[in-house]
Amino acid sequence: MKASEKEQKTETKRRIFIFGMFTLIFLFILGAVYIRCRETIVLLLLMLTPGLSALAARLLTGEGKKDAFIRPYFRRNKGWYVAIWIITPFLAFMGAAFYFLVFPKDFQPLSSLCAQDSGSKTIAEYIGYLAATLPLAVLVNPVMGLVQCLGEEAGWRGYLLPKLLDFMEPWKAVLLTGVIWGAWHAPVIACGFNYGTGHPVAGIGAMVLFCTVLGFIQGWLFFRTGTVWSCVVFHAALNGMDLFSPSMLFTDGQVNPFLGPDPTGILGGIFLIGLAAAALWDIGWKGNAVNMPA
Repeated sequence: MKASEKEQKTETKRRIFIFGMFTLIFLFILGAVYIRCRETIVLLLLMLTPGLSALAARLLTGEGKKDAFIRPYFRRNKGWYVAIWIITPFLAFMGAAFYFLVFPKDFQPLSSLCAQDSGSKTIAEYIGYLAATLPLAVLVNPVMGLVQCLGEEAGWRGYLLPKLLDFMEPWKAVLLTGVIWGAWHAPVIACGFNYGTGHPVAGIGAMVLFCTVLGFIQGWLFFRTGTVWSCVVFHAALNGMDLFSPSMLFTDGQVNPFLGPDPTGILGGIFLIGLAAAALWDIGWKGNAVNMPA
């Protein structure tokens, strides 16, 4: 190894360490606050911290904005953005449909929280309500999460992932980034987010697996488009479903969150898992997905 290459790797390790240190500090502080108050605003602030940690690392090491991957390259990537925006919730709802094929008794739309809030008394009324509101929600809800998702993706995919590429193959870097990203959610998951309060350890493990699956998709998108914005749109499209999740739309809430129907469950997320497997194959076995202009 040449001296210059060794020095570069040493500097990259230092930058990763600083990024990780700030990320953990923010997590400990805001995680403790969330455990006490359970306010959504704390989660929104927490989502910004990976990006802030990356910014701190850049400033402290003199890295500047080099290789930040925040240019959207909108002209060449606009087709990607539209496809991601639409296909992501489609795959999630396809997963929900698969879940209900396996567990048809869980399909209780008129007993759902959404049906009760809408005042729908018949299936026809509820279908009409969903037809009027769901398409708009799919299009509009992700917009509200773009800034927060940029905060996460600027840190995980825009900073950590490219740094790890100095030390390992792309698929391994994507895998490790996904695992770290999932573990980062631990305090929030332990409080019952996504998987309920009854099984915090299993919930954390499930979240790590879920983020690893999503991480392969987002890593592939990042490599293909050369920007974190493809990952931001994917993240926002998925997070936007929190306001109209399949469990809120079609069940009475008495479901096993580790199975579905939401995409965080193994059956609800089955099509995302399939997409992640294809992404892994393209990155790891085919080896032709890496394309990262600065």
